[in-house]
Amino acid sequence: MLTTSGIAMAVAAAAAFATVACGSAAASPRAGQPPHAVTGPVISGGADGTPHLLQCPPGEWAYGGGFDISPAPGGSLDPVPADVLENRPNDNGSAWIVTVRKNDCPDGTGRVRPADLTVHVVCTEGQDGPHGG
Repeated sequence: MLTTSGIAMAVAAAAAFATVACGSAAASPRAGQPPHAVTGPVISGGADGTPHLLQCPPGEWAYGGGFDISPAPGGSLDPVPADVLENRPNDNGSAWIVTVRKNDCPDGTGRVRPADLTVHVVCTEGQDGPHGG
């Protein structure tokens, strides 16, 4: 499993390629103001299929983003792959939205609960927003 800093660096490195390749509406950075990663808190049971949003700081725009799924302490992740329902910027480009479903099997008991979720967003500083500001 990648560390949070490893995920953030991977997200930052991949964001430029993913944004261009996928035709995202997010703004591109200006010289001298590189994108920076923002990592949200661990959301206990957050991989429950409901949307979770991580906002960029005021005046900044979402350039890319992603998420990390982890088991609760003492638990393990279900071997069934995650269902990624949403992994995109919000409508005005100021945040990243993740909606994912993945189960955790705590303590090896077979009881199923949603896994923990951490949302990451790569933000740009001093940009005009994707919808004009």
